[in-house]
Amino acid sequence: MKCNVKTQNHSNRVPMWLPYLHSIRETKKGIFEFVFNGGTEIVNLNEISSIMIYGETDTKLDQKILDKITRKGIPIIIHRRNMSQPIYITGGLRPDKDDTITEQLVKRQQSRTSTHIARQLLIAKMHSMSYLIPSAKVPQFANIKTLRNIEATHAHKYWRAYFTKLNHPEWIRRDKNPASEALDGASKFISGIILRWITYHHLSPYHGFLHEPTDYPSLVYDLMEPTRGIFESILLQVFINTNQKDWLVNSISELKMALDEQIYTSLTRQIVTRQELLHGTVLSLKYYLLGRQRKFLIPLPGSPNGGRPPKVEFLLYGRHAGKTNFWEKAEIAANNDKWLKQKPRHFDHDHPF
Repeated sequence: MKCNVKTQNHSNRVPMWLPYLHSIRETKKGIFEFVFNGGTEIVNLNEISSIMIYGETDTKLDQKILDKITRKGIPIIIHRRNMSQPIYITGGLRPDKDDTITEQLVKRQQSRTSTHIARQLLIAKMHSMSYLIPSAKVPQFANIKTLRNIEATHAHKYWRAYFTKLNHPEWIRRDKNPASEALDGASKFISGIILRWITYHHLSPYHGFLHEPTDYPSLVYDLMEPTRGIFESILLQVFINTNQKDWLVNSISELKMALDEQIYTSLTRQIVTRQELLHGTVLSLKYYLLGRQRKFLIPLPGSPNGGRPPKVEFLLYGRHAGKTNFWEKAEIAANNDKWLKQKPRHFDHDHPF
């Protein structure tokens, strides 16, 4: 039986980016004022999915304020230019009748299960990057070490092609350069959205499958992989079309718009916002770990077509088939998708991950 998790309280939440925060205060119950470099936002916490504080702050973060925010299920990410890892503040664990974390830790120790998850993540990651270079072949029975070697080799080729597009072939992803700074900021911004859904669905953010270390939220970085290339392709256009000094600010602005764009995903045959793909990957992993899905399948943008849809046990927040004009609107959403428009090579829009 499919579980449609749609509720009005969660479907409209959006991530918030606060560069160089000056102050936070509660103006009335549940309503907060954020003053930062560039403006002021007064919001109801029920409208926020995550908060990223970027750069130095002019204020001490009050414990009571942080407690009120995180108890609403809103993770806070603090990131500065020279921080190798951001600081994550979350509200902790809630009761879970399914005991999802136990299933996650047990399955993580099972080679067959953990390898299946890592393999699906890697295939989807390379698929999302195929707008720039072809995906590499992944042997069906490759172990984790082999998968990581394939990922490293593919990533080296990808970033060489990416920076060549920017006319800076000498740049390296892990070095300090304007593009890497903007990409890092964007990555931390997306990580906050995924962290929210990981904790909301009772998973441990520190126990990944493709990334195994437990001294940072490795599952967050695992579940970013399937859409990483999609967002990087959007940022590539920002870098090409705007001034270098504005790349970080423009990247976050463009990401916000991209997250809110409607796209079609063939996995659940729905029109959803792009942000929902991040939620869908978390949901799919949860149901797979709980044994409610035979495979870990990953939702990605696609074009409407016939055939039998893959079997998944969830729906995303968004519209699904049934109304007479659905397929027409789905075609429009697919045709407007910036990522699909780039006509990737060796690419199957509707491959179920």
